Amino acid sequence: MDLRDKILENRTAEKRQKERGSAELTTYQMKRLQTFQKANSKVKADSIVFAGDSITEFFPLKKYLGHNLPLVNRGIAGTDSIWLLEHIEDQVLTLNPAKVFLMIGINDIGRGYPLLDIVARISNIIAQIRASHILTKIYVLSVLPVNESEQYAGKVKIRNNALIQVLNQHLQVLSGVNYIDLYPLLLDEKGDLAEDYTTDGLHLTQTAYAKIAQTIKIDL
Repeated sequence: MDLRDKILENRTAEKRQKERGSAELTTYQMKRLQTFQKANSKVKADSIVFAGDSITEFFPLKKYLGHNLPLVNRGIAGTDSIWLLEHIEDQVLTLNPAKVFLMIGINDIGRGYPLLDIVARISNIIAQIRASHILTKIYVLSVLPVNESEQYAGKVKIRNNALIQVLNQHLQVLSGVNYIDLYPLLLDEKGDLAEDYTTDGLHLTQTAYAKIAQTIKIDL
């Protein structure tokens, strides 16, 4: 590899790192993944797995969905469909789950990835689950709205509800899965994520988790 190729490779790596998040976030993500890898052998088969990004990671599943259910949280903050596709084995497949609930895509939008690429990756994730576990029930949860008010611009960035709704339209028609539309549950009168339901325009309050849990419970 000559000097020019090395420079291009470094620039590509730097660009990818910038897109995926800070070095600190990447370190956190890898540590959480390693925690999953160590814990996977202790998880009983036929569990109910929730996989996704920070919205999933911060979801108190037992509190709002039931302490007696075999709920497993496999959310990792800051991740996107690229990450989940790369790590689907450790986050989902190894667990041999009875049900899988997927919520992924908001960070893809935040990184400016083309919508059809996002849909293709999510379809691939679903296909891998189905290929490994033909009897597993797969649920795709809609991507949730954001609050586009100026006060939250620093956190929300380029994420916007117009793109989220288009992505959800694509997710709604994916074959072989059950689609659960949570998007309208959290809207205010302006069509934004209601302030009572968000801490920063993107992430959810406990009230919001309690709200969406009522709909998710129907399929548990």
